[in-house]
Amino acid sequence: MSGPIICSKFDQSGNYLATGMVALDSHQVKVQSITSSQASLNTSFTLEKSNKLVNLAWIPSDSIQLLALCLSKGSILIYSPQTNEIVSELISSANVSILDFHYSTTTRTGWSCDIEGNVYEWDLNSYLLVDSFKVNEYIESVDSINRISTVMFNSQPHLLLGSNAVYLFNIKQRELVKTFPGHIQPVNSITALNNDMFLTSAKGDRFVNLYQLDKTATKAVFLGSSSVSSLSVSIKDDKSVLVIINEEGDIEIFNNPLADAKSQVSTPVPKKKRKQVGVSSRSFNASIKLSRPEPEIKSPQDTHLFINAVSTEDNLITFTWLENSTIPFFDTLKWIDETGSLLLESAKVLLKSKPNLKVTQHLTNGHDVAAPKLYTEGHTIVSDGSNIRDLEFQDHQEDEEDTEESLAEKLERLAMDQTSQQKSRRRKLEEARSGVSLSIVLTQSLKNNDQALLETVLSNRDPITIQNTISRLDPYSCVTFLDKLSEKIQRQPTRFDQVSFWLKWILVIHGPTMASLPNLSIKLSSLRAVLNKKAEELPRLLELQGRLKLMDDSAALRNEFSAEEIAEDLEERSDIEYNEEIDDAKYVGVISDDESMDDVDDFDDLDDEEEEEEEEEEDGIPDAANLDDREDSDLE
Repeated sequence: MSGPIICSKFDQSGNYLATGMVALDSHQVKVQSITSSQASLNTSFTLEKSNKLVNLAWIPSDSIQLLALCLSKGSILIYSPQTNEIVSELISSANVSILDFHYSTTTRTGWSCDIEGNVYEWDLNSYLLVDSFKVNEYIESVDSINRISTVMFNSQPHLLLGSNAVYLFNIKQRELVKTFPGHIQPVNSITALNNDMFLTSAKGDRFVNLYQLDKTATKAVFLGSSSVSSLSVSIKDDKSVLVIINEEGDIEIFNNPLADAKSQVSTPVPKKKRKQVGVSSRSFNASIKLSRPEPEIKSPQDTHLFINAVSTEDNLITFTWLENSTIPFFDTLKWIDETGSLLLESAKVLLKSKPNLKVTQHLTNGHDVAAPKLYTEGHTIVSDGSNIRDLEFQDHQEDEEDTEESLAEKLERLAMDQTSQQKSRRRKLEEARSGVSLSIVLTQSLKNNDQALLETVLSNRDPITIQNTISRLDPYSCVTFLDKLSEKIQRQPTRFDQVSFWLKWILVIHGPTMASLPNLSIKLSSLRAVLNKKAEELPRLLELQGRLKLMDDSAALRNEFSAEEIAEDLEERSDIEYNEEIDDAKYVGVISDDESMDDVDDFDDLDDEEEEEEEEEEDGIPDAANLDDREDSDLE
């Protein structure tokens, strides 16, 4: 897509165009009818700043047209263009980007897939979740599903799941039926056809593959001039047409693609030569390019107008482009006439003059008519009213009377100012932490290889801001970002702590997606070498940590033993005895200091005498053995 456009799709009838655009700091959805008789659906709806659009899909209905808006936060908004409001919100269990939504006419339910490989089935009558499962539980090495569709195979509904390959999945039995290889890059389009065939294209790939459900081999390959961004198919009687839009914004047309595929299928091939038969690619038959007339060419953009979306219905090809970067314009071409002859067989350049957008056209294209003025103020006439000078004098007198504020009014004004300042600071902090502006700066620095700008981004240390910034970065830019970080770590190993937060959140948020990219090990070889070098030091650090812990434990144990010894010393009884009676007698004056000391000496002598008497008594008591000897001698 070009410029501010995120995605753009026609409905099944080809009468309405839904476009998701970036408007300032928010995303906007516009629904535009291709004819003026359907002006009731010229609406515009602006999403909240926290809601970022990833993809959109039409939900066909007989009564009302609905749009499914896939958001990056893991939910789907059901939008009604007729009422210009959100009818309901489908909330998934995983808060990751919803990549695609598909309404199945066979199951009468809606199907969605996200970046982590979760598939959800929704009841669009009650807007409730019917069922969900994770793809990698049934299909190995598949972590993300980019596109989803439904087909009938063996009289049962099956899912077509597009990753790098396309998988035919049985819904009821929950098993993988077939795998259709053919793309290296992630699939960006799956178009199911009525005759048990489907077409696929991939991001960054200029091949469109045609498959048949009962065979895994590619039936036909259609080669564009550059990468395919979208495609559309139309069948009329026994004729068909395939229209693609390449990355340059041109249309390329393949006449009768299904007829060639049928002839290849019906051609008998001997068994011995079947392995040697290959599918030859086929180039486009015609192309369409838009340009300004030569007198109006003033810039390189005027020589090449970008086509955003294409639709094929019956015998018409409808395409759209933008004027003034916001207003869609439409044109149609016939690809087959009434006799069945194909009309587009060569390259064409359609000249589109720059339109003179008047004020009345803003209403036709869904713009606000209140913005421009439909009159000249200098031509207005005042028919009645007072003199403006008197009004100014009266207002001046009233202003002088009301200039003096009371104390209560001043306090109230100060409180309101403080509250508003706190709210503004909180709002600025939330905006800074959202990481919107920082992700834009980071993307710009990676594309332009601006080292100074990259250093400005890396100087941020807030984990929340880093997480939000990485979540808004696409996986392909993350690979380049990781390469830049590895270079900085190699040059300055001390900066590893600074960039560790960035490395962590890149691997957490975009790790599964980057793992599916081809040649990832070669692209990140420098980062792998840096991390291996850092990991070699881990055993030494763990050994040092163990030694330090052992030393801390031994020191703590020694401190505990010394504390117990000190406590035991304090608990031992002192040799000094304190006699309160002597101090009391001395205080009253009954005895003097000399007498008290004599008493103490006498008391000590008395204690010594008592101890000697006790020892003599103990010596005078005969032992039991001596008593027995005496008794025996007496008896003799």
